[in-house]
Amino acid sequence: MRPYPDIVRWHRWIWNRLCSQPLWPTVVGRATLLLRSRYPQVCSLCPGLAEINALEARPQGEGIGTALIMAAEQQARQRSVPIVGLAVDVTNDGARRLYVRLGYALWPHGTVIDHWAPRDDEGQVLGEQADECFYLTKRLT
Repeated sequence: MRPYPDIVRWHRWIWNRLCSQPLWPTVVGRATLLLRSRYPQVCSLCPGLAEINALEARPQGEGIGTALIMAAEQQARQRSVPIVGLAVDVTNDGARRLYVRLGYALWPHGTVIDHWAPRDDEGQVLGEQADECFYLTKRLT
């Protein structure tokens, strides 16, 4: 049994487009699909919701984020999850516009606080952060 059965992780690999004959794959993004929310208020109000977390796309503006979200939604559909949610920092207007364009809507219960801990290259915790985030949801059915 996997140590975290409620988490589905994957990375999207795309060949380096700078070389005509690339030799190594380049990681251009990542996302984690949680099969339940990290936020207690979301769990209590939306049981059965899956959550996209740790979404990162580099470079931005080339469709990588969209592809990762669509892949996460497909993983959720395969598990018969009816709703997917995600949190976005209240200052990240570009990401929020992308999510709305992909069919996500602000949930009507206010913001959530995302607690996280940045780490150095050796994995040591550098401190704790708490960011106010909008929470958006999308019905998959």
